[in-house]
Amino acid sequence: MTNTACPCDINKLYSECCQPYHVDMKLPMTAEQLMRSRYSAYVLKLTAYINNTWHKSTRPNIATLENDQSIQWIKLIINKAWDSNNANEAFVDFDAFYEANGKLERMHEVSRFIYSEQKWFYIDGKVS
Repeated sequence: MTNTACPCDINKLYSECCQPYHVDMKLPMTAEQLMRSRYSAYVLKLTAYINNTWHKSTRPNIATLENDQSIQWIKLIINKAWDSNNANEAFVDFDAFYEANGKLERMHEVSRFIYSEQKWFYIDGKVS
């Protein structure tokens, strides 16, 4: 997997993009970097990483994440990323494409992130 394209960005190698976050070599410096690394973690079924980057105030039971094996994530498109007026809050608008039960689907979400404990965490998102 190290010398393959990163799931979050076809123009970068996994080893140079999300893998350093997944193996705790470095922390995402922006909400968009965290969003991309979380998407790649969903693709690679790295539920511990997803769990650890989800803020404890809104984090679901890890068993819920581990049971969601039917989805095959295909592509991520970041539409926009921005900081709010609060320096510790940011948003990422994205589309994620996936296959479920033999059918291609699109999920559009605006995710909310907070900077706490000197790192970014996913809080929640509005799916449309």
